[in-house]
Amino acid sequence: MFAPIRIAIRADAGATMGTGHFARASAVADILSAGGDTEVVLLTSAEGSTLVARYFPADTRVVSLAPDDVGPEGTMRALAKLDWTPDVILLDQYGSVPEWETLTANTGTPLLVFDDFDIATRADIIVRPHGGAVSGRETIVLRGPAYLPLSRHIADLAKRCPQDSQARLRLNICFGGSDPTGETAKALKAVADLEELDVDVVIGPGTQIDPQLIESAEQLSHITLYHAPNPKQLAELISGADLALGAGGVMLWERLCLRVPSLVISIAQNQQAQIDTMVADGAIRFLGEHMQVTPEKIAQAVTALAADVAGRKAIAEIGQNLVDGRGAPRLASWIRALALGVREVKTDDARDSLNWRTDNRNWQHNFETAQKPDFDAHMSWFSAKLADPDCIFRIVTRGTQPVGVVRFDINETDSSAYLSIYLVPEWHGRKMGLPVYLAAERELRRGRPSVDKIISRIHSANAASERLHRDAGFDVSVSLDRADWLDASKLLD
Repeated sequence: MFAPIRIAIRADAGATMGTGHFARASAVADILSAGGDTEVVLLTSAEGSTLVARYFPADTRVVSLAPDDVGPEGTMRALAKLDWTPDVILLDQYGSVPEWETLTANTGTPLLVFDDFDIATRADIIVRPHGGAVSGRETIVLRGPAYLPLSRHIADLAKRCPQDSQARLRLNICFGGSDPTGETAKALKAVADLEELDVDVVIGPGTQIDPQLIESAEQLSHITLYHAPNPKQLAELISGADLALGAGGVMLWERLCLRVPSLVISIAQNQQAQIDTMVADGAIRFLGEHMQVTPEKIAQAVTALAADVAGRKAIAEIGQNLVDGRGAPRLASWIRALALGVREVKTDDARDSLNWRTDNRNWQHNFETAQKPDFDAHMSWFSAKLADPDCIFRIVTRGTQPVGVVRFDINETDSSAYLSIYLVPEWHGRKMGLPVYLAAERELRRGRPSVDKIISRIHSANAASERLHRDAGFDVSVSLDRADWLDASKLLD
């Protein structure tokens, strides 16, 4: 048995900043907790502590930080009081990012940062769903919507087949948990006379609206108000909509994933980069920054989008192609990878290597031959690989226990590396294939910076390996050489 991987999450939420940080971090925490091999501690402000139950798994341990302890040093002091040392830190909090990078570099604690402002430069993993800049090879930058973590409720609903629209279109309006700029009130005024639509208006737990406006909206038969629905209910409301109106935070990505064409208003500076990216891709229609948007402008835009059948269909297809809903599992695998060890293969590993390599669960998908080698043949091959300076041969470990074997055969001519990977047999079925690969890729990036491309082959019947490659960022296509195989390649930034 192994001690659980300890993950510390530093994130905040509140009336002013909204709940987007919690939405992202909790989606990752949910995947980690479901794996049964991690222990998660959330460190947040006193205000954030009041919102934890709406987002995070019930078994998440919560530390409410005193005002003097909200920075990196104070956060680590709070953990020290628990006698709890994290294996990995996930940071989804504005401010103090350089200080966090310095602190974790000094302590040797791996750090993953959500970086909406392109501030991070030295964290082990930098997540920029909006795209953003690329840093050096000492850090790994995960760029684009593939790495945006969405809740399991959204991911599950995204798998449903799209339904045909009803005779009356349904509009979803939601500006997050707190709506600090008052966009919900504008929207209620805008849709009061749009009786040809069925309108669902979500009022977040921290949203403040004039009670008289609420009372007036409740008298209109085409408008239904939902006060602080839970995440599952909210996901179902969005999924059932034909078009939507909202902000440019996490819910923008949720609507894209669910194929709901949306009108977007920017309510915070950190949203603009991803809004600009989605506008350029044709995935949304942007109404402007909140101070520029009036109820009249909202009404005109809603009416135009409702009438544009072809436009809504095109936006929906673009959105789902951009956001597949698997960002949270990908990031959870990177976090697990940061907690794994990587060591060189040694001569003493020869016998174990043969047993692992030729186990039927691994050998059945072997590309080179159907004939299992005996020990002498294996030893000849094994010794040659150890002696080859262009062979990066590694065992990935959990503590001292081998989990998987990864080999990169380097071709200096074209700066590529050919990948071979398999799990130690007893680790099959425990969802460790992707973390093992990612841990080895991180080692390759640091040790051989001249390599800029990884190539691989996948048996067409090996669905688990195909998903591993796709989630690791490989492009996968049918092999031109052998019809029962797939070719995979990944460019390293």
